[in-house]
Amino acid sequence: MSPCSIWVIMRIGSWVENNTITYSSCNASHVEASSAWIRIAPPGAMMLAGYLTLTNNGDVVAELASVDSDAFGSVELHRTEIIDGVSRMRAVPSLRIAPGESVRLEPGGMHLMLMQPAPELGERVPIAFIWRDGSKLTVAFPLQHDAPGE
Repeated sequence: MSPCSIWVIMRIGSWVENNTITYSSCNASHVEASSAWIRIAPPGAMMLAGYLTLTNNGDVVAELASVDSDAFGSVELHRTEIIDGVSRMRAVPSLRIAPGESVRLEPGGMHLMLMQPAPELGERVPIAFIWRDGSKLTVAFPLQHDAPGE
């Protein structure tokens, strides 16, 4: 059995155990996703927000090049900031995750801004994270009213 096959089997086992849905190419940056979810919005909403935790289990810095999904017109990384008592969202130009570190995208902080959603999203929405090393991590985000565990 090839190392790639073993890695895929290990990832499937991890998904079953942790309810984390991830898959990627075998030359991935060793970034894993967990606790992914998209907040359900009212019908006709033009923007949704996505949240998850990204963990770099590799030994080099993982740098995000882009995020993409066929379910949305565009996907951007944003951060919520309070300026003069007013909440504003600002685009985050880059994301770097050091080896052994995690970055949490959460309500009120950094998040995925999911613009122009498809009319029918279904129960899970695939979103691809493309890394500077050329690897791709695709995560199936469930649509939920609240964060997992709430």
